[in-house]
Amino acid sequence: MTFSFVRRLPLLLLIVACGVAQTQSTKPGKFIIVGMGTASDLMTLRAQKVAAQADVLMAEEGGIKMMWAELAVGKEVWEWPHSLRKFFGADPNKLKDPAQRAEAIQIGKIRRDLTAKITAAVRSGKTVACLESGDPMMYGMTLFLELLPPDVPTDIVPGVGAFQAASAALKRSPPYGYDTNAVILTMDDWPGRADVNEKLMAAGSTMVFYTMNLDYPRLFDQLKRYYPPDTPVAVVCDAGDPALQKVIRSTVSRFLSEVDFRTLPVERHMLFVGKFLEAGQARKDFTPRIVE
Repeated sequence: MTFSFVRRLPLLLLIVACGVAQTQSTKPGKFIIVGMGTASDLMTLRAQKVAAQADVLMAEEGGIKMMWAELAVGKEVWEWPHSLRKFFGADPNKLKDPAQRAEAIQIGKIRRDLTAKITAAVRSGKTVACLESGDPMMYGMTLFLELLPPDVPTDIVPGVGAFQAASAALKRSPPYGYDTNAVILTMDDWPGRADVNEKLMAAGSTMVFYTMNLDYPRLFDQLKRYYPPDTPVAVVCDAGDPALQKVIRSTVSRFLSEVDFRTLPVERHMLFVGKFLEAGQARKDFTPRIVE
């Protein structure tokens, strides 16, 4: 009996090995957007684990080399151009400018090719991790989820975003604005938008601006119409980075004369406007609401 079993043992091992190989080759793949935080040491444990276990890492061109090179050792790396979001949702044939039409067609092809590449990798059993600085749910590249076929498994790992990191740098909680509690996260006005910033200012709420291409003179001209001159203002540069983080404080009336906004790091600073910067957690009514 024992001798017979021993003779059959290689065959059994072969069957087991084949079964393992088949399981590995048919393992489910997934596309995962991963928020990597505003600094390398603000990466969450989940983000680190997903990136470590992924077969493919992808990010905006130059991002992995600059911020996550150690995570990419031994892995396949894909990159997308900074302009990948441009013209998304637009019909190139309706663009009158020939140069814009040509650019829209070119970027559209890049998106389609990258989507096909992701789809093929996931269907072959690979995990593709799309690394994005900050929190991908705030101006991130979730358009990938809109482009992928519905049967492609996807997930999102949230990250520490610029709003959270900058609020921590200010050491104040934005919802506590003395007599206001709304916080409006916005950016520069875009043509065709209904909720332009000047309309949003009317309530006097705390306003937080993602500052890419922000027209500072126009913005502060608007702010002066709706906010008292002494309303505190703060700029946070490189939020969350211990070596680079910087806070610049001023007021609505003095900002343009006190702060050289032209020298602020492009795409790496946020602007906060509101009483919360000084009021702390004090409330105008001084009476906490009791919820039963």
